[in-house]
Amino acid sequence: MSAALAPPLVVASLVLCVAGVLKLRAPAAAAAALHASPSLVRALAVGEVALGAACAVHPTRSLAVALALVYGLFAGVAVVLMRRRVACGCFGDNGFPLRRRRQAPPTIPLRRRRQAPPTIPVTAGHSIASATLGTLVLAAAVAGPRGLGWVLGQPAAQAAALSIGIAGALYATVLVYTVVPRAWGAWIRT
Repeated sequence: MSAALAPPLVVASLVLCVAGVLKLRAPAAAAAALHASPSLVRALAVGEVALGAACAVHPTRSLAVALALVYGLFAGVAVVLMRRRVACGCFGDNGFPLRRRRQAPPTIPLRRRRQAPPTIPVTAGHSIASATLGTLVLAAAVAGPRGLGWVLGQPAAQAAALSIGIAGALYATVLVYTVVPRAWGAWIRT
């Protein structure tokens, strides 16, 4: 059973790392949502990266339980932010995928050049995704967590298939947090 839960544990760990790295890059949205300073958000982001990396590389039961608790906390915070109808800043200011910012030509007035992209409030999807990841991680903690070392220790074809599956699931999960709410918001407004 723990072998089946290794990929979801690694995906949850890496999602936390991605979110932490993007909050380190741009903490303003998360700071606004949490009514906290950007330096506090950056400190929390460092903790996210550290916990995610530790759980991905060498998970222990206690680290997996801590990761499950973090996702449980995220699910609760998502519910609160959803009720307040604000964006969470979970993946930095602009979310994912990363894009290089274009500078407007100097002929455009300054007030038009610095407009931020519209923010999409937290949806139930944030809470559901976090609760699901937390539940899977908790199940992995109970069954005996296995990380990337176990995945890469499998026969070559199996390790390659698992790695590709983990990468795809990681990308899809990040999209659930970042792109799906924007798409849902656009669909609802029309």
